[in-house]
Amino acid sequence: MTDIYERGSSLQKLLSTLKLNRERVPLETLKSVYRVPYEELKAQIRESVQEFVLLVACRHLLINPDFSLDEQTAVVQDAIDHSRIPKEIGRSITRDYDVPKIHRMALKLREEIEAALWPYIDRETCLVADLADIEKTPVIYNTLTRQVYQDGEWKDHPLDLRGTLLIYRKQEDAVLPGAALLQKGEQTL
Repeated sequence: MTDIYERGSSLQKLLSTLKLNRERVPLETLKSVYRVPYEELKAQIRESVQEFVLLVACRHLLINPDFSLDEQTAVVQDAIDHSRIPKEIGRSITRDYDVPKIHRMALKLREEIEAALWPYIDRETCLVADLADIEKTPVIYNTLTRQVYQDGEWKDHPLDLRGTLLIYRKQEDAVLPGAALLQKGEQTL
């Protein structure tokens, strides 16, 4: 997290400089007399924003090691390419000069990326049956996220999988959401 805050702080300084320049110097003067340093500042801001947003949106993304990294990377890139958020960030930079707002938008982009990667992560969702109490209803668990599906949402809850039976879906069932998996599992058990 420190790296995110450091980059955010550095970006805020650049945006503050840009804002001061635009408030104190007419835009035509910035574009003519101070063109070179003005363009360098804008380029530095673009690069800094891109690094900051990618750091927030892509750092420590969960991927499924059983599938091609190239394939999952392509899914991430496609999610970014089809998102409206990068354009919103671009418009916000010089309108708001607000790094916390950029951070919030980058977090929304991360949610879109995680949703795009979910089909890969969801392949590790299974029913966990306790072999010591086989009559007990199995829980829906994702072995990658270490979350349990309860009350319509995923909750952090690592399980001790010793003495359990993990029941994974067949490939053709892989598109079913977790709740449908439980219903389908109950119908076939």
